[in-house]
Parts: sequence; C-alpha cells; structure tokens
Amino acid sequence: MVIHTQTGKITENIYHIDIGQFGIHRVTSSFCYWDGEVCVLMDVGTTDEVYHLLKFLRKNDIPYSKVVGIITTHYHFDHGGGSTKLWRKMVKKKNPDFKIYVPQDTHDMLQDAEEHLIGARTTFGDFIGNMKPAPQEAYRIIKKDKTLPIDLSNGYSIKSLATPGHCNDHCCPTIYKDNKPYFCYAGEAAGTLFHGSKLVSLPTSMPPHFNWRSYMNSLKKIKNLDPEVLGFCHFGAIVDHKKQETRQFLGEHEQYMHKFRQKIIDLYKEKPSTRYIIEHMPEELWEERVDPIFHDAEPAIRFFKNLQLALVYGMMIDLGYRKPKYEK
Repeated sequence: MVIHTQTGKITENIYHIDIGQFGIHRVTSSFCYWDGEVCVLMDVGTTDEVYHLLKFLRKNDIPYSKVVGIITTHYHFDHGGGSTKLWRKMVKKKNPDFKIYVPQDTHDMLQDAEEHLIGARTTFGDFIGNMKPAPQEAYRIIKKDKTLPIDLSNGYSIKSLATPGHCNDHCCPTIYKDNKPYFCYAGEAAGTLFHGSKLVSLPTSMPPHFNWRSYMNSLKKIKNLDPEVLGFCHFGAIVDHKKQETRQFLGEHEQYMHKFRQKIIDLYKEKPSTRYIIEHMPEELWEERVDPIFHDAEPAIRFFKNLQLALVYGMMIDLGYRKPKYEK
C-alpha cells in the first residue's frame, strides 16, 4: 500500500503538492501534470496558497511559460478560491496564455462568491482568503465529461468528469493514458483521507449543497472508473497500479457513508441536537479515522473540531433536520 503525503512526484507525470492550508501540513492537496513540455495544475487552494504553487513550479524547474492553466474540482474557497489570483500572477509572469479551465457553473460561482465566503468564514475564520472576479479572458469554459482542449503527448489526455454531490458543480479532473483512466483527482467526490497508514475515510458532506443521492451516484462513477492512482483534496494520493488499494478505499468509503448517515439519523431520534450528535459520534466513525499526528497539535485539533461540526450539519441539512444558513 502506498499513501503519498509528501510534495513531489508520485507516478509518471503526476505530482502531489501539500499547500499547507489553514497553517497545517497534510490537510489540503493540489496536483500537477507535467510531462516535460506541458504543465496543468489541478486546484490551487485559497489566495493565500497561490505562492505554494509558484514555489513548487520554481523548485521543480517547470517554466511558467509551460503552464497552460488550472483545472478546478469545484468553486469552494479552499480549492478554486485562488484561481483568479493565480491567473493574475501567471499573466504578470509573462504567460498570457494561462487559462482557468472550468465548466460554466463553476465559472459563475467563482465570479460571484461573496455569499459563499460569508458562510465559509463562520467555520474557517480568516483562513479563507478572498475571491475576486477575473475578466472573461481568464477563463476557458469546458464541457463536463469531454476531453479538454489541451494537447498532451504520448497518449495522455484530460477530462473533467461531472461528480456532483459534495456541491453541484463538483468535477474530477482525470488523466487518461491510451484512453484508459490513469489518475483520477477525486477532489471531494470520494471522501477524504486524513490517515497516513490506514485506508480509512471521512465524509465530505459540507453545507449547504451536499446531496446524498448525487454524492453516492458520483462515488459509484469513480468506482466504475477504476483508476490506478486516486488523489484527494484532503489529502494526498493512493498509488496502486494493480488497483487493489484504490478499490479497497472506495469500497470502504461507500460503506462508511451509509454508517455515518445512519448514525446521525439514530442519534437525532434520541435527541434532535447537533451538539448531542457530535458528542455521541462513535470514535470508529471519527477519531480513529484521523491520523494520530493531528491529535496533539492545537491548530489541527481546532480544524478537525470545526470540520466535524460542518460535516454533521451538512448531512443534517440533506436529511431535512436543519435549514441552510448561507447560499440558499
């Protein structure tokens, strides 16, 4: 089993980047395709993390002129939020051809993100950066599930696969090799991986737009894709060219999501309190799935506490137990 958590090359042409989000390592990832001629970035983080990507490019001797653009998984501040700032930086660095490759719905939300940022700030405070709209020339609007207009060599191609559920616009940038799925950047369509040695997942039921049915259908889509390499927004990647470990993780996550949802239903019947549900969530459904390296570090403790509240609340909204407070 290989769980990659370090910044660097993880397999042929694919690089993982720990962007140090929320001031914590091993929390949020970006990815990079680089074949020596063409570079494509996948997610950026917030405006605060743009410099991490620029530093990565410099450290790996990737010329700015070779970076054709960035593909985002979704519009949320912690993944697509820094896209327009990255575009401005790349143009300033003499790369006028750099583009933000997104479908129309992601474009629209990136360009009008104020209400999203208000909601995000209630959970993540000052770590959300800003999301300023960009001129239309910054964007290349793409079609979901279609090959992107980016010329790659040696049989490689890229698609952005529609995987709604975590939010409506969510897509999985997927690298194909000889028309077969090679690397799937699952984003937040297949759970999160906050453990460095165990294939255990956590949910991505973030309010206000999490949709259980769509999410589970998207998870099945990724399972049927059967990629060799599986990347996560949170966090790292599983590399298994025999596909046994990637299949194990996706199967485990499917089972886990049913258990997590059912436990919320059961606890709500006992007492319809968000606090009660969180306090009585079994350790095997939360604490044991978080790597021990996070258990004693105060920034990480606070982050995971806020994350648990958000994910429980998002599932409660989908179940009809709560109403969304933002982005209605």
